[in-house]
Amino acid sequence: QECLGPEHPDTLAGLGNLAATLRCRGKAEEAEGLERRRLEASERVLGPNHPQTLAAINNLALTLGELDRLLEAEPLKRRALEVSEETLGSDHPDTLVALGNLADTLRRLGCAEDAEILERRRLKASEAILGSDHPDTLVAMGNLAATLGELGQHAEAELIERHRLEASERVLGPKHPDTLT
Repeated sequence: QECLGPEHPDTLAGLGNLAATLRCRGKAEEAEGLERRRLEASERVLGPNHPQTLAAINNLALTLGELDRLLEAEPLKRRALEVSEETLGSDHPDTLVALGNLADTLRRLGCAEDAEILERRRLKASEAILGSDHPDTLVAMGNLAATLGELGQHAEAELIERHRLEASERVLGPKHPDTLT
């Protein structure tokens, strides 16, 4: 910051890294302030559609989610998805993650039906782009199954979970943490 200035892209990336570390250490309140500062500066210096601005939007939304401030996180996640679709395309893996992030927030807000729509969209795209055995596709399967379970669609949730477990054991191994959860 002293050498490059407070709004240099490298300084902003450093702010994001520090905020992520704080969030991982359970200091989400402190991380929020840094992430808001990063987002404001990124929008001003780099523009609203720059990849660093997109990362800043996502990270602030994640932190707000960890603070259980879902009503604040939801519009940021919608914005992140919109920017990602515009700049990276609807089939980009980062866009699929943004889709899943929004679905997770909607589910946590009690909008499981809306979450299901997004999760089905994510799973379909992930299978087409990354393949049915890719770890991100397996995560998408698990998320859809969880939402279907919340909606009382247990038979379909079970089928998806059985497929996810089989693929996870084959791809990641039976003792991999993602297989066990």
